[in-house]
Amino acid sequence: MVLVLRHDDVRACVTMRDALEAMELGFREEGEGGVQQPQRTNIPIDQPRGFLRLGPCVMGKSRWMGFKAMNLAEGSGVRYQLHLYSMDDGALHAIMDAQLLTTLRTGATSGVATRRLARKGPGIVAVIGSGREAFMQLEAMRMVGAVGSARVYSPTSANRGSFAAYFRDTLGMDIVSADSVEAAVDGADVVVAAVTSSQPVLMGRCLRPGMHINSVGTARPTLREIDEEVLRRSDIIAVDTRQGVFSEAGDCVVAKSWLQPEQACTLADLVCGRVPGRSSDDQITLFKSVGTAVQDIALAVKIYESALAMGLGEKLAGFPITADKSPPRIRH
Repeated sequence: MVLVLRHDDVRACVTMRDALEAMELGFREEGEGGVQQPQRTNIPIDQPRGFLRLGPCVMGKSRWMGFKAMNLAEGSGVRYQLHLYSMDDGALHAIMDAQLLTTLRTGATSGVATRRLARKGPGIVAVIGSGREAFMQLEAMRMVGAVGSARVYSPTSANRGSFAAYFRDTLGMDIVSADSVEAAVDGADVVVAAVTSSQPVLMGRCLRPGMHINSVGTARPTLREIDEEVLRRSDIIAVDTRQGVFSEAGDCVVAKSWLQPEQACTLADLVCGRVPGRSSDDQITLFKSVGTAVQDIALAVKIYESALAMGLGEKLAGFPITADKSPPRIRH
């Protein structure tokens, strides 16, 4: 029996706490060698401009596998869907809308990195951007205890004002709207960059000793949100995937002439303790993320199990059928 979960179903049965738990599990399983995930397939589309992207994953220890498909058609926006299968019998267990899943797991992944790379305790968090990704990034920082106070900057005053108002009025957060990137970042302990831009918005000259940066907004080679000086000044660079970051994130693609993928550690290695995290309060640390399939599948399992317990979703019987050896029958 396949469970079809629409956006509202997903939203009703998952929290940031769930996402953080799923990311810890997923990265630990990856670090222990239990995950198979080839680099995502990216197919550009010319008419209309857009792309089709597919990311499969097999989680051998957890016994789940699946893939997420996302596509963009210019003028229509991005759509996400995920298929979740059991490894034990190959059965398709769920098809779910993956828009919220994607933003949640992106925020939670930064939360996992922040636990290991940022200085301990709550501090000042600077948020660059005010969209869905930025929202989930700050929510993840709140959940891991990194937020004493916050500042947000985005080019549109109304957008950053409403962003700050939500966290202040709904969650009681000490947060203000900043007039510039520099004003937001000055003196911050953690900086979150979640913007869609063809030019860098966070410059290395803004960094100070002890800062931790999460950069999550550039998952295409044409996009950049941090300049090369941010990379040069970072004492530790961690990524969710070396191959993905250095082929998909424009910030790192342009730096490949001097920065090799092997110079970055993986978040899976950090979670498993194979590489050390921050060793000094003066170090500048950077986490760069483009997303991986294990993040999607690990959270999809949480969502599926919660939806079953809550009785959510639409049941779809007899799909797909198992191929047999009888002659095919078609209409003539």
